[in-house]
Order: sequence, then C-alpha cells, then structure tokens
Amino acid sequence: MPHDTLPAPVVDLRDQLRDTLRQLEAVQASPRPWALAEAHRAVAGAYRGLGAWSSAAANLQAARRWAQAGQARDLDIDIACTLVETLADAAEAAEQQQRGHGRPQRDMARDLVFDVTQQAALAADAQWEIGVLLRLSDVLDRFGDRDDATQLQIRVLQLTVGERPAALNGSVNGPSSLAH
Repeated sequence: MPHDTLPAPVVDLRDQLRDTLRQLEAVQASPRPWALAEAHRAVAGAYRGLGAWSSAAANLQAARRWAQAGQARDLDIDIACTLVETLADAAEAAEQQQRGHGRPQRDMARDLVFDVTQQAALAADAQWEIGVLLRLSDVLDRFGDRDDATQLQIRVLQLTVGERPAALNGSVNGPSSLAH
C-alpha cells in the first residue's frame, strides 16, 4: 500500500481528554466566564468521545453555568443543544444495555428541548435560531417524538419565509406537546 493512501493517525481519546483537562486547569484562574465555558465544553467533548456520558453531561452543565455567568446567551443555548444531544446518546446507550434504562436521560433531554426552544425564540438572528431548532428537532426525531419534531420544523419553515411564529406573540409556548 503506498504511503499516501494510509489513513491519518487516530487520535487517542484518552490523550485528548488529558489535554482538555490541562487546558481547563489553565483557564480556571481566568476571570473570563466564556473561556471557562469553552474549556468545560471541550472536556465534555472528550468524555463524549469515550462514551462517558455522565461526565460529559456534568461538564456541559458546568459550561452552561459559566456561559450564563458571562451573560453569553447564544453560547449557553449552543452548549444546551450539545447537552441535549449528549443526553440522547446516553439514552440510546442505556437502552442498548436494558430496555427502559434510557428513559431518565430522554426525559431530561425533552425538558431541556422545551426550555431551549423558548430561549432560542428570543434570538435576533433567525438563521441562528433555525440551526438551533433543527438540532433539537433531530433529537426529538431520534426519540420517536415525530409530532414535536414536526412542530419545530414548522417553526423553522415560518422563520425561513419571514413569519414570526405565534409563540413570540405569547399565544403559544412552543410545541404544544412539549409544554408542561
């Protein structure tokens, strides 16, 4: 086999985790909440790669707290989307172990989808909101929640054609079946 067709070296995920933990340690003395949020998100990504779902989720929750402390709403929402996706991955992994064991993660993810959907509606940039809604819709679709996923997709279509959904006028709180 010629050298130019060899696959690129595979990154050892444990080395990646060690590197991100070192970066987090270096940033912890920083007075910049957004930097701490990004460092925690990077650590969470390394844990996700290893399938350590609870550690990934804990770091994403810490990242959200730092993003909120820095009043970085867009960063907080983006991290929340990653947390939803992580919880979905965790639910699927738990379901593979034993049927029904993924329900707690799925329920947490669904609750978070509802909260993030409401927060995203406050965004000034409709294109950014569309990206958030599509990420959330994908997770709901993975869960088999087709009705709620469709409601988010309808909202995406409304934003695409320039309509502001009724939810922004106070008449609806996002997808009806997501409301608690």
